[in-house]
Amino acid sequence: MTKTSPPISSRRPTVTVFSSIPGIEQSLRDADPNLPLQIVHEAALCGYGGKVEFNPSALSNKSKTILQQAEILISEPAVVAALLDYDRFALSSLKWCQSTYAGVDPLFKSSFFSSLPPKHNIPWKLTRFAGCFGPPIAEWCLARIIEHERNFSATANDQLQKSWAGSRDRVTNYRYLSSMTLSILGCGDIGRCIAKAAKAFGMKTVGYVRSKDNRATADENAEAASTVGMDEYTTDLTRALQCCDYIVSVLPSTPETRGLLSNGVFAAASTEKGGSCPVFINVGRGDVIDEKSLLTALDMKYISGAILDVFVEEPLPTNSELWSRSNVIVSPHVSGLTRSSSVPKVFLSNYQRYVENDCTTAELKFLVDWKKGY
Repeated sequence: MTKTSPPISSRRPTVTVFSSIPGIEQSLRDADPNLPLQIVHEAALCGYGGKVEFNPSALSNKSKTILQQAEILISEPAVVAALLDYDRFALSSLKWCQSTYAGVDPLFKSSFFSSLPPKHNIPWKLTRFAGCFGPPIAEWCLARIIEHERNFSATANDQLQKSWAGSRDRVTNYRYLSSMTLSILGCGDIGRCIAKAAKAFGMKTVGYVRSKDNRATADENAEAASTVGMDEYTTDLTRALQCCDYIVSVLPSTPETRGLLSNGVFAAASTEKGGSCPVFINVGRGDVIDEKSLLTALDMKYISGAILDVFVEEPLPTNSELWSRSNVIVSPHVSGLTRSSSVPKVFLSNYQRYVENDCTTAELKFLVDWKKGY
């Protein structure tokens, strides 16, 4: 009797993990003890959060072979970009890559991607790490707003000086969040989480979207406020900048968003133009505004301060003027770090779809559009 092969859909392909995030292997094994895993441990990849370092030229031959044979890969976009820049055939068997970060722009900015001929079809799919970063980034944004309004740093300094309310106006002259408006540039999962958190403190929320297709109608606004925390949507960037006390950008890095706020755009937020000279918070991508334009906006008092977790160049160069500005807060891209415990939540449901669809990527959720850049 001839032995028949099992149906393709029953095959559980090996998942290769090449990541700087500690604990991914254990988290995946805890969630699915039978998941076939191949872990690449390499001294060439080290660091965590905003301090990841990767030298593809230092990879061992064993690791190179494992990566070349990988069908499914879990890794950081910047690591994949550096690997392909070094050797465009380094992932020659890849069908699906699961990003461990929300932003995938390092791949689109890579030499590998820019060198591809027009209309070239990339043979593998990339999925975003979606649905996990909204709550922690919302926490970070609201914490920064509260910290800025209540001036906790002044209170800490008073304590060091043993001076009761020594800072006077700096610790007593604050606004209630319920009296203020927050404009959110980018109304995806993270933007909606920030809106919900702001609404919990009574803030009015205005969401800026680039397409009318994504804007709630006037009749839907009441429902939108209760379900996604947004009181109002607008496609008018000037309106979004003028109506608020705080602006938070969660925009991704795409051809449409790069430089969106550069070249005097923030002038619309100045009191002379009818704005409130708001504070700018950036947790999206640094290239939404260039540093010179940001410094000009501060000098011209278009905005009153900047709270930055992302930058055009990371780590931020030591000669950047942003470091020494009293009205700028520099944070090392840590508002929403990937935790290993979150990886199974995002990955395993898609892995099941992959297996159930004959190991094809057609039904995967959170697919990145290679043409749109996100």
